[in-house]
Amino acid sequence: MSVRLRRILFAAFFSIPVLAFSQQVDTLKLSLQEAEKIFLQNNLPLIIEKLNINQADARILQAKVWPNPQFTLEEVQLFVDGTTEEIPPLFGNFWRDRNVAAQLEQLVYTAGKRRKTIALEMRNKDLAETAFTDLLQALKTEFRQNMAELLYLQKVQGGYDFQLAEVNKLLKVQELQLKQGNISQVELYRLKALQISLQGEVNGLHEDITEKQMELKTLMFLEPKTYLVVADENIEESVQKLKQYNLQELITLSDNNAGLKATRDQIKISEAQLAIEKANKVPDLNLKVSYDRQGSVMRNFVGLGVSLDLPLFDRNKGNIKEAQFELEKSVLTEKQKVSELNNTVFKKWTDLNKSIQLYEKIDKDYLDKLEGMSQSITKSFQQHHLSLLEFLDFFESFRESKEKYYESLKNIILKKEDLNYLIGGEL
Repeated sequence: MSVRLRRILFAAFFSIPVLAFSQQVDTLKLSLQEAEKIFLQNNLPLIIEKLNINQADARILQAKVWPNPQFTLEEVQLFVDGTTEEIPPLFGNFWRDRNVAAQLEQLVYTAGKRRKTIALEMRNKDLAETAFTDLLQALKTEFRQNMAELLYLQKVQGGYDFQLAEVNKLLKVQELQLKQGNISQVELYRLKALQISLQGEVNGLHEDITEKQMELKTLMFLEPKTYLVVADENIEESVQKLKQYNLQELITLSDNNAGLKATRDQIKISEAQLAIEKANKVPDLNLKVSYDRQGSVMRNFVGLGVSLDLPLFDRNKGNIKEAQFELEKSVLTEKQKVSELNNTVFKKWTDLNKSIQLYEKIDKDYLDKLEGMSQSITKSFQQHHLSLLEFLDFFESFRESKEKYYESLKNIILKKEDLNYLIGGEL
């Protein structure tokens, strides 16, 4: 059984008027700009992603901190016996005849490791900011395209509602005509089939609309009972502006694409990581200050010391090579991204031009007069100037013309937003 037939049967036997829910929802009519403002303020994934930038700031702060010194207390003498030498107390009568040693140790990074670690964390912050921008642009594209889809569905639903209302009025007249013997029962049943078909399409559109409503309300973090109504957008002005661009301009603008910026940020991160691995082959120093009471040739011995690893076996060659390969991978990824981006821009720009050409071929005056023409066709049918087949043919063609027009508007917006995402800006 086809989807269309299921919708018709559902409408015929189980349809529930949409108006039955009208008292359970709060209608919110918004322009694209008003809706987008709510989206930018309330979108939870954006708020979450922004916290990654704060975390990157925290990592930079941590990278700037020197390691804590280490204090060691040892050789604490627990008891005295007959062999214990006489030792004066530390102060008063405290710690008489007892030994103790202490050491203070500080790790000192060499080869600029601390500075290079800070540079790495700053590159990671750049990547976090780019990731936020990429998510913002992706969600904004998704949001605007969903708004365009919702506007299209609401316009199409309006056309079906109008035609359904006309058919309902026509059926009442035709039922009287049948009683008077002026028409056959076959004609009446054919009109009823049209009514059922239209009602099925209306119900199907209602499901599509509620699907888009759900997606938009999730993006905008709105209450479930809210019902969005999208205001019309001035598409003509947008079309004229789009026609001013050429392909080469768009390819140049795509240099601002957040995904491309992320691959370049990754190159910088790989370079910073390689610099750290090269620095890691230089051993760090541990500076020491030690104190020993009565454990040396002096009663109170204070001395300095230093310790470091001897790079005889491990000179960090493996980690350096791995970092070098990671840098090579990042460079190749950036080249692949540029190629992919340029080809995608070409495709989307070509598709957009086709959509604009279709839109400009549509006679707007003809479409503006369609509703009046639909009423005239209905009247002509009632007056027997048109046959039933002619009436149905006109009815179907008028509805399809409106749908094609609204679809052309939707496609221009969808492809425009795809290009906006690719160039990382606004056309």
